[in-house]
Amino acid sequence: MISTDEGYMRLEYFSENVAADRRRKEFDIKNHALCYTKQKPDFLFIGDSITEYWELNAYFRSGDHLIVNRGIAGDTTKYLKKRFYTDAVQLRPRYCILGIGINDSIELEGDYWKRLEPTPYCQVVETAKRNITEIIRQAKEENISLILTSLLPTYIPILMDERSRKNYIKDMNTWIAETANNNNLIFVNYYATMIFPGTDKPLDRITYDGLHPNAKGYQIMAGVLRDTLKKHEILI
Repeated sequence: MISTDEGYMRLEYFSENVAADRRRKEFDIKNHALCYTKQKPDFLFIGDSITEYWELNAYFRSGDHLIVNRGIAGDTTKYLKKRFYTDAVQLRPRYCILGIGINDSIELEGDYWKRLEPTPYCQVVETAKRNITEIIRQAKEENISLILTSLLPTYIPILMDERSRKNYIKDMNTWIAETANNNNLIFVNYYATMIFPGTDKPLDRITYDGLHPNAKGYQIMAGVLRDTLKKHEILI
């Protein structure tokens, strides 16, 4: 922790070599600046690479809104849960937009070079659900308005078990939507607008690599987010 005029600001490092530490110093400095100047984000986006790579100001431009990005490429539900207070709660955003979970599915593949066996499907799914449930609990306790978003469709046929990943995405999206409804949270369904109807295949030319959106993909996401929030009288 470091001291501020109002007391102490929380910092966060982990004892393992994990993706969540890659931007730790940057985020601690930026978080301190927001706390020190007493500026509260109107919208805080937090998640993995899909969030980190989103050039938010290209899609959401308003002089009245402070929009903050706290995405980290490679992040998982396990470590976002651990950094949620540091990178979201202590900044006291009006709305926190959560997009996390796709990297948990990497465990379904195992690791040939490290001789790691794939993690059982049910274990991966239940762990991700448990971690997101904990994030929701933290947000509720701190009166943070959390907005849940779907995982995106993927098309990466070179993976050893692409079908398991696609099943994981569908199962998680169903659960996230139900969980949002059960907790009176807004759910933003990017997935439904980014696939060919009746399939699990992403629309043509909306990703760079079958996973990460390109400019067109982010434009679709921005439209879905804007329209969904507008239904709740929230303008971004």
